[in-house]
Parts: sequence; C-alpha cells; structure tokens
Amino acid sequence: MAWVWYDRLDTPFQPAVFDYSSPVNASDAMTAIPIDTSRGRPLFRAKSNVKNFERLHCPPVGDPPAVDDLWQKIILQFVPKHLVQFYPITLVARDGVTQKFSWVLPLGRVRCIDPERSDVTSKIERSGVTHIISCSYYVHHENCLRGLHLARDEQQLNHIVVSQELRDALAATGESSMFFRPEDIPSFLRRIVH
Repeated sequence: MAWVWYDRLDTPFQPAVFDYSSPVNASDAMTAIPIDTSRGRPLFRAKSNVKNFERLHCPPVGDPPAVDDLWQKIILQFVPKHLVQFYPITLVARDGVTQKFSWVLPLGRVRCIDPERSDVTSKIERSGVTHIISCSYYVHHENCLRGLHLARDEQQLNHIVVSQELRDALAATGESSMFFRPEDIPSFLRRIVH
C-alpha cells in the first residue's frame, strides 16, 4: 500500500508559514535534481513557541515536509541517498529560532494517482502525462511505488508517496498523523486545531 505524506493537520498550534523572501522557494523543492545548499536556507515563520516545533519529529510546515535527524536516519534505512535530499531549513518562532529540521525532497518519480478512477477536478493533458492541478478524491494504481519507499507522483508533484514499511517505521516514533490513505486525503485547507 502507498500512503500519501500530506500536511500535518493535528497540532494544537498553527503551522509555520513559508517566508517568500527566502533564498529558496518551495517550488524549487519540486525538482528531481538536488538543490544546491549554497543558495541558503528556506525560512519559515511561526506565531507559536519554538519548543512546540522542536518536540516533534515532523513539524507542521506544509509541503514539502520537514523532519528532524531521527526521521532522516529512519528514511535513509529505506531510501538510497541518491533518491532523497534533506535540505536544511530555518524556523523563526515567536520566542526563538531553530535549525533542527530539513525538508524531505524525494528525487524519485512514480505514477501512483489513477486519473481515470480519481475525481480529478482540474488537469492539463500533456504528451505522455496528465498534470493534475486539483483532485477531490484520489485512487492509486496497485503497486505504484515499484519497489521504492519514497517518491513524488510525477502527475502532481506535491503528492509525496510513502511505502507501508517506511510509514510504519516513522509512525513507530509516535507520530503518524501526516500519512493518509489516498482516499482519506483532507480537502484543501482543512485543518484540525484542538
């Protein structure tokens, strides 16, 4: 089974927001080529305290996700180094700054979304691939990861797909709310705040 790594929606505090004055844009992270780290760190700003973020392995920063060193080590047990980049970020919180996290940038590409069985609401047809802009209900092809444990769907690059094995290893640390079955992906901007 392929899970989708989506925005974390369950924290009792608001997620960090990408600072568009950053030297690296979130769209740069969609490439299949590693980003040159000499460009600088992407910045995120948060209204919450830094400790709220630092106690998590995968804090709420949107797409792409960010993880701490422990999750990086777990991911590398399943994913070869040439198929993932961990790109350092800076998170500026209300009471401090942390550089504990890195973006997870899958460099592998797959076609997991089945556009015929999914409820695709907006798309662009191109030679050889359907670029999905939005979808209200996802269905994946069987065995779509083709032996990979982490990849982006080439039809919708913010659709990060994770194997059952990798998802279970990460969830064993006590955090799993960012992983969804394709059919359970929340609708756009639905956030659960306790």
